[in-house]
Amino acid sequence: MTQTTPATEPAELREATLWEIAVVFGVIAMTAFGGGQKAQIRQQLVQKKRWITDRDFIEGLEVAQVLPGPNVLNLAVFMGQRVRGTPGAIVAFLAGSVPPFLIVLAAGAFYFSPYNVPIVHAALFGAAAAAVGLTLGNAIELTQDLWPKWLNLFFMVATALAVSYFHLPLVLTLLIFGGMSMYAYYREHAKASEKT
Repeated sequence: MTQTTPATEPAELREATLWEIAVVFGVIAMTAFGGGQKAQIRQQLVQKKRWITDRDFIEGLEVAQVLPGPNVLNLAVFMGQRVRGTPGAIVAFLAGSVPPFLIVLAAGAFYFSPYNVPIVHAALFGAAAAAVGLTLGNAIELTQDLWPKWLNLFFMVATALAVSYFHLPLVLTLLIFGGMSMYAYYREHAKASEKT
């Protein structure tokens, strides 16, 4: 199918089979963690497989982060639905949730077994640090296009400070800064449409 997109996005999007969706989300679920999963989904679906545009991915990520539940599973369901409808959403959900569930069960059984040793705790601390780094790297990559506009930077920094330093509830932060940014975005596009 052909879709009109900006020059930075692929003009030709490929069709995906349910098996391909299962493999992609299954491999990501078993090999990536933390913010790295979102980066892997973007790399696979947008750059390698060319199933969706980058704009579709950002839209799906925004929806996934607003909805309750794990962001990565929300994103998998959204992307599966976008690519292959309801069957795609179901396959993406199962492929993204069953393998990690089994891994966590096995890790939990080992953690509480007599074979648990201090090196396991060190590995978990290392994995937590890596997850933080991957999340930060993913955030930087996704927001690079927004940096030239000072207002976008203001909203990103203000939101981060409100949640991490001032400990504002997430819903209140979303209402305040989400509402302000939507209004600013609306004003900017209203002015642009008046000029044309």
